[in-house]
Amino acid sequence: MLKYIPGAGWAMGSNAYMFLERSFENDSKRIDHLIEYYAKVGGNYQLLVFPEGTDKSPGTTKRSKEFAEKNNVAHYDYVLHPRVTGFVHIVQKMRKENYIDYIYDVTIGFNDSIVQSEVDLITLGVAAKDVRFDIRKISIADLPTDDLELGLWLKNLWVEKEERLRKFYLQSADSRQLDKLPEAKTFDYLYEI
Repeated sequence: MLKYIPGAGWAMGSNAYMFLERSFENDSKRIDHLIEYYAKVGGNYQLLVFPEGTDKSPGTTKRSKEFAEKNNVAHYDYVLHPRVTGFVHIVQKMRKENYIDYIYDVTIGFNDSIVQSEVDLITLGVAAKDVRFDIRKISIADLPTDDLELGLWLKNLWVEKEERLRKFYLQSADSRQLDKLPEAKTFDYLYEI
């Protein structure tokens, strides 16, 4: 969606943003090519990866629930099931190219409105004014090297996120805080009009 925004999409493409189709068969070659390019150029590229593959909305929540039922796994209310295959592929390719030191795990809680899509943000001006960010820096050396174990690590991280966000949203909206993790830094973003 972002690559089709006039001007901004062209700029992102020119700066080697990794636009994906959410089809591993189609995306894996593009991922490999871009990671090889990033490593060859030697720049300090940072990948912003959403393992869920999309924004959380009523439609994507429904699809995530259907996935959970089909695969006999827990249904989530606050996160979507992550797409493990793509995440594992990206991490392992970056390891192979010696182009990754850390993963930053970001958990976001919204105290007021949750923006459901980029379209709402741009056309309706719907934007959250009170957002809580919890950022954890994880050394790649601390992650499993086996594909299956790395996938399980990601799934377990999402179980943790679901629980943390459940606790967050059960709190009164005027005093919500994410549970503090000892190794994480928490940032509050408050935007006033």
